[in-house]
Amino acid sequence: FLKMRKTGLKEMYIVRYADDFRIFCRNKEDAMRTKEAVTEWITERLRLEVSPEKTRIVNVRKRYSEFLGFKIRVRPKSGRYAVQSHICDKKLELERQKLVEQAKRIARPSKGKRPLDEIRLFNSMVLGIQNYFQLATCISIDCRKIHRQAMTVLTNRLNTETGCKLVREGGAMTESEKERFGKSAMVRYVSGIDQPIYPIAYIKNKIPMAKKTAVCSYTADGRALIHTNLSLNSFVLAGLRNQPSMGRSTELTDSRISLFSAQRGKCALSGELFENAADIVCWLKTPVEFGGRERYQNMILFHRRFLPLLQRGPMNELKTIANALKTTKELMLKVNSLRERAGLSAIE
Repeated sequence: FLKMRKTGLKEMYIVRYADDFRIFCRNKEDAMRTKEAVTEWITERLRLEVSPEKTRIVNVRKRYSEFLGFKIRVRPKSGRYAVQSHICDKKLELERQKLVEQAKRIARPSKGKRPLDEIRLFNSMVLGIQNYFQLATCISIDCRKIHRQAMTVLTNRLNTETGCKLVREGGAMTESEKERFGKSAMVRYVSGIDQPIYPIAYIKNKIPMAKKTAVCSYTADGRALIHTNLSLNSFVLAGLRNQPSMGRSTELTDSRISLFSAQRGKCALSGELFENAADIVCWLKTPVEFGGRERYQNMILFHRRFLPLLQRGPMNELKTIANALKTTKELMLKVNSLRERAGLSAIE
């Protein structure tokens, strides 16, 4: 939770999560007074003990302040102060030890486990670290240290007389894996196993976004803000809602409206805004003949003019259509991914 309070002429910022909080003041004098007042209030009003070791005043211009596994300071940038944050030293060392130990188990699995099980556990640990610490501005620098040691262990322990079993190419990634690690050259596979080993170093800082407290599903004003934030074309949404089902399931009819909102009214292939409901094609990523079902997770909405690119036909004609549509390389990667799941050859 982020709370801001102004007391008298002194401005302070209070950052709180559960019973752990930090108070940021403008100068040391304000910080000293605030510390005494807060300590007295917690002791007398709440009847709680305050730890002298943890209750300290830190000048974040000169040294780091630790909070929830992060260490935070500020540095001068363009005449102002910008936040610089890392993973705490103790937490970084703990995560390094865990990943290195798990990397050893990939080469020599625990009793009753397969190498595939150990790789999946390693990947879940990588995702956990990335998802939590991606708010740190220097997350890439910190994770690079862990990645180097984990990969060194894997390379050494998977090295055999016939060659190293740690290879660069393997099985196909899922859509979520492609979205997160598809462009990384650090992905590795164990020979004979299709599951990729996620690179912990391939991560970027994510800017934290505060949630508006006024947004609420239970009040008229709160619901109005939700619909305002969606910013969807009501004309296209109404047209999509009024389209006949044409023998398709009720779930598909319902899900395509939800998907239109999730895609923010944009084509999933080109990213352009839909202007007419008649131009929208609801496509099953995995066709029914391959076991696909009319479910939200298996659906995608794109503009009708791209539909010929997902049909069977001579490769020369498909290339001509792609050139006429002035498709980009990124768009063709998405088209070929859908063609592959439909059992069609890629358009090169």
